[in-house]
Amino acid sequence: MGFISSIFGKDKTQSFLEASRSGQTENIEKLLKSKKIDINSQDRYGKTALISAANKGYRDIVEILIESGADLNIQDENGNTALISAAKIERGDIVDMLIKSGADLNVQDENGETALKFAVKVGYRNIADQLIEGGAGLNIQDSNGETALFCAANNTQMDLVALLIKAGADLDVQDKNRNTALNTAAKNGHEGIVELLISAGGDLNVQDKNGNTALISAADREYRDIVKLLIEGGANLNIQEEYGLSALMFSAQTGNKDIVELLIKAGADINIQEMNNNTALDMAAEIGLNEIVDLLIKAGADSRS
Repeated sequence: MGFISSIFGKDKTQSFLEASRSGQTENIEKLLKSKKIDINSQDRYGKTALISAANKGYRDIVEILIESGADLNIQDENGNTALISAAKIERGDIVDMLIKSGADLNVQDENGETALKFAVKVGYRNIADQLIEGGAGLNIQDSNGETALFCAANNTQMDLVALLIKAGADLDVQDKNRNTALNTAAKNGHEGIVELLISAGGDLNVQDKNGNTALISAADREYRDIVKLLIEGGANLNIQEEYGLSALMFSAQTGNKDIVELLIKAGADINIQEMNNNTALDMAAEIGLNEIVDLLIKAGADSRS
């Protein structure tokens, strides 16, 4: 990629870059005073002296390079900036210095991750706090369409979910599979996070690429308490996924009496038909789930037999 600068000769440039990687503060200062190096020279991996120093946690060198006018936003071959590098080693002091010096907080690496997205992914609460306070974009999506909030919800990081909600993150951004943070939390059985997102006003009825809502997913996976939360939150009980199955049909198929009762009591349509014209009653009867059959008939389900 031709990263090494040819200006003023390679020897001084290489010495400068090596000094940044090795923490040689005095050599960095001497080379900068010589005015015979390009402060933004990049090695064969695209790393500048600033990126290398941030990556190694050399605070003094980072400070010297910033004061000497180093470009804060150059990216290496993997898309890392000095800020992303500092976030990755959880160096809040260097992150703070870069934020105050005007680093772009929203640069994305090769996977589309920002410093904030990475901090959330690995659970660096303090770094996430700093970046949010510094004005980092909350809703930037990575290459999979995931935001920081989505990542926190998926990883069961309740404190980070709460932090991002409080900061104003969009609750209903969808990833490449059209999941929201709520959808993924429901699918993974993260009850506390589901409750947080419902309370914050997340859309309960968003459908993923297969037509599943949070309620359908929770019913299918037999997460009774999540089903209850979603019902109480006002979820649409009768949405059908791509094959026409509703939450009630899924719970009837799994034979989960508690969830079937919850849905019936909440007013779910017991006579909805899926793509082959079967109802929840038909499906339960075919499998031989007599207890579910009795519940549905008692609730007034129509029988084809």
